[in-house]
Amino acid sequence: MPSFEKYLTKVDVIKQVAIPSYFVQHLPDYEGGRTITFPVHDVSGKVWENFGYYIRKGDDYPKPVFQKDWRKYVRDKHLRPGDKIIFRIERNGANGAPIYTIAAQKKIELLGSTIWSYV
Repeated sequence: MPSFEKYLTKVDVIKQVAIPSYFVQHLPDYEGGRTITFPVHDVSGKVWENFGYYIRKGDDYPKPVFQKDWRKYVRDKHLRPGDKIIFRIERNGANGAPIYTIAAQKKIELLGSTIWSYV
């Protein structure tokens, strides 16, 4: 099951989050020039219908980014720089279609130890 984890930066939280380039092969086919949207399920069971990704142009290293419902997800989960997301692809057992899932974790300092809590 393909996945990636990312500690969020200020830009990730304010605007859009960069996706590892190698991971694009696991997302819906990119048609170029526009944002491709697809549903993403979070660990609470909510479905974000218009998660999207776009491949930025013009740079020597055009990184793919999540947009659209990404900002709503950030606001809903109260994410901040330093928080972590885990994005993975699972397969629907009935037909093998991909199911895209996301989880967010917040860093909590407790009695001198760091723990991660799902939100």
